[in-house]
Amino acid sequence: MTTQHELLDAAIKQVGNRYLATMLVAKRIRQLHHGAPAYVQRQEGESFFTVAMREIALGHVVMAPMTQDAALASTAMAVPFDMEALSVDVSQPEEAPIESPQD
Repeated sequence: MTTQHELLDAAIKQVGNRYLATMLVAKRIRQLHHGAPAYVQRQEGESFFTVAMREIALGHVVMAPMTQDAALASTAMAVPFDMEALSVDVSQPEEAPIESPQD
């Protein structure tokens, strides 16, 4: 039997990103918990976590890109923004004058 660590490594390799793999596993666990059918044969006593990781590692569950319309329609808060309009000030702050202690 494959260990959960091996399954997690295989899921991360399949997705290509540890953060996205974690998010995908969490979403799939919620789906399974709410009654979604499993895409792999579930063993007796096997957790939703293990089932979700096996499904992802085997390529049965993949991450699909979300369109802007779908993001706006979801229950999550989605704020579209223009990457070109996003700016970050990386300039060094001006040094404050050093005051000598008063005696």
